[in-house]
Amino acid sequence: MIEFDRILDKIGHLGRYQMVLILMLYWLGVPTGLHNISSVFYAADVPFRCNVPPLDNSTAYPNLTETDILNYTAGGEYDTCQRYGYNLSSCEPPSLACVNMSAAPIDCDMGYQFDTSTFTSTVKSEWNLVCDRNILDTVATSIFFAGMWTGAIVFGNLADYIGRRNTMLVTCIGCLISGVATAFTPWFELFVVLRFFSAAFSHGAYLNMFVYVIEISGKKRTSTGVHAHTAFAVGYTLNSLVSYFLRDWRAFYLVISLSPIPFFIIYFILPDSPRWHFSNGRDEKGRKLTEIFAKHNRKILTEKDWEEAEVAQTDPELMNKTYTSFDLFKTKRMRLITLNNMFSWLVISMVYYGLSLNAGSLAGDIFVNNAINGAMELIGYFFVQFTMDRWGRRVLLVLCMVLQGVACLVSTAFTELANGNQALITTGVVFAFVGKVGVSGSFAVIYNYTAELYPTVVRGNALGIGSMAARIGSIASPYIIFLQDYVSWLPTTVFGSLSVIAGILGIFFPETMNKTMPQTIPEAELFYQGKYVEEKTTIEGKDNPACDQQTQF
Repeated sequence: MIEFDRILDKIGHLGRYQMVLILMLYWLGVPTGLHNISSVFYAADVPFRCNVPPLDNSTAYPNLTETDILNYTAGGEYDTCQRYGYNLSSCEPPSLACVNMSAAPIDCDMGYQFDTSTFTSTVKSEWNLVCDRNILDTVATSIFFAGMWTGAIVFGNLADYIGRRNTMLVTCIGCLISGVATAFTPWFELFVVLRFFSAAFSHGAYLNMFVYVIEISGKKRTSTGVHAHTAFAVGYTLNSLVSYFLRDWRAFYLVISLSPIPFFIIYFILPDSPRWHFSNGRDEKGRKLTEIFAKHNRKILTEKDWEEAEVAQTDPELMNKTYTSFDLFKTKRMRLITLNNMFSWLVISMVYYGLSLNAGSLAGDIFVNNAINGAMELIGYFFVQFTMDRWGRRVLLVLCMVLQGVACLVSTAFTELANGNQALITTGVVFAFVGKVGVSGSFAVIYNYTAELYPTVVRGNALGIGSMAARIGSIASPYIIFLQDYVSWLPTTVFGSLSVIAGILGIFFPETMNKTMPQTIPEAELFYQGKYVEEKTTIEGKDNPACDQQTQF
């Protein structure tokens, strides 16, 4: 079996060819960012009241303002789901004798009127997802995250079976078709189903882009992995721009759904991952692909280079074996690492989407708040880039998770104690943004960390199972936010407390900084025990010059 990192030592871990491929592939982060946060805009909360014909008929009552209508029907308040229960059919324009503001309130019996000053149309206004139907929006969002869960499992496994490149093509085709169909769907139920598939395909594309980038950049994987998230944040922030100019939800969704199109050009330029071929025993194909990398990096690989990269396969039965997510739980130490890792992913995702989807509820402009949230992500990612190879993955993960947890708890305290004090309200918002920096950093670290903790043969599955756990957190997140209407302090308290717990458990992960990524499960088990160096020496022989080049793990 060929150890690809030794070949990268010869041709460059981040040569100009890898740089070009990676920069092109980063585009796949944009559609994912656009789809994942799009509900902030297409399902934005807009003020509404009961329809009250003929009072809200400007021809019948030309002198009534919106404020007058609201006072005559709902006590001057929006979003009440009720109106004064007098008989509207008795209203004879232009007389207001029918108005009885002492009548007992009744539920809206003639539909709803939505404010169109910010958004001309949203899914909430089109399908009346308010009052007794308000929970349906939360259900739709959680089903979207269930789609991400499905995509992580299906396309994580598929990538380890047919390769990263072909899987990215499948997911981009699916993302484009399901997204465009969503923009034209006439029924809410079909909208929910199509969003499920949009989530599965877009997230599957992103995961495989990340795995590919990590695999071809070797020792430079920290920077390249972190900036895969930067691409996601760009898509995240672009939602504000697209939605600002397209206030109708269908036009908005159609535009963001066209975003995978550039990949169909990239696909014909992109080679498959040599590391994936080597790890699956297809050395001949892997060598051909590697020669392409070497040629474009203006390097020449000799037969001696290939001989030095050849390592003994400790278990011949592992050759050409197909791995699944169940292999992550078969060995004792990998099982413990996987369970801890899954909890980290769950908490990070829960907090991330809790803070992101709540942007519309923060004081201030929805477009600006979402853009600021995106900017906070970029700050978190660049912070991780410049510290991960100095402080280590474990320390940085623990610090980021504790930061997000404490920030959420402090934000909750200031918000609850504000009692109308604008300074305290603003401070609470600031700490919410600080929490966003922390959780964005946590996300960046956990992706890289997961890729490094697991061997090549199950790396796609490991990211898939981690992402699956994350989806449990993201599915739960909308329901936790929904409880904010009943217990205002509960959501961020849950987010903060779980973050601190996960941060403490992160101490038990092994450090992977400056370590070569393992290729097989036995190698990973040895690393978890701290015995990888001695075992490699035993396998390859103390006089093997390749051993002298091998770093621990």
